[in-house]
Amino acid sequence: MKASDSHFRFRLDLSYIGTEYDGWQSQVSGRAVQDVLEKALATALRQPVRIAGASRTDAGVHAMHQVATFDFPTSIDLFRLQGSLKGLLPPTIGVRRLEQVDPKFHAIEDAIGKAYRYRFWLDTRRNPFQEPFAWSVSSPCDRSLMEKAAQDLLGEHDFTSFCAADSTAKTKIRLIHDIKWEHDGPICDLWIVGQGFLKQMVRVIAGTLLQIGAGRRPADSIPDILAAKDRIEAGITAPARGLTLMRIFYGRMESWDEIRRSLTW
Repeated sequence: MKASDSHFRFRLDLSYIGTEYDGWQSQVSGRAVQDVLEKALATALRQPVRIAGASRTDAGVHAMHQVATFDFPTSIDLFRLQGSLKGLLPPTIGVRRLEQVDPKFHAIEDAIGKAYRYRFWLDTRRNPFQEPFAWSVSSPCDRSLMEKAAQDLLGEHDFTSFCAADSTAKTKIRLIHDIKWEHDGPICDLWIVGQGFLKQMVRVIAGTLLQIGAGRRPADSIPDILAAKDRIEAGITAPARGLTLMRIFYGRMESWDEIRRSLTW
């Protein structure tokens, strides 16, 4: 979406539960988050609107923080539009913030990093409150092995082995800034902060680390998997329901405390 002197540009900061959607990007089915949001905007503004999102989350993946922009030929009463969207959008999509921005602002190109969280539920018992948002794993898993192996992913690497085979990315080189683990009883959260991510990259990483924790792969296998540059060498693709896009960074990377504060409404 190109900026135009005759248009105003608006930014939406969104959250959504991705369970019932075919991902972020518009689909023929009309059940992508983009489709639902564009329909609501068109109804509220009484003319078609095309939006551009910062991250193409896969089907079933959630977002605590997604950023999108759209252009419109006139100024907009943002307070009124916010109220209209609350009524028009399903309860699984929420607009956290709506504002007018510089016409040169670009949701994708101006982003300098993203933070994802993958949640494991490591227990033989089923927790229905975690089921929609975590990968339930009942087999024994050594968390210390997973944490140790994850350190080999830090830095800049060719992540061909850790992305979907049908990825159309021009380069598979990506930079992972930080990896953090948090544990709360059976809940095991893998946080990954990077400059950018490939299709299914975090889910393949999560599936590979789980296999390492379960003893089905050596704890020191990550360097060899990276060097192979072959998807077949990495582990399974973890279920989409455990993955959440937590934060998109603009201007500067944020500290963990800042990320935590930004997640509160």
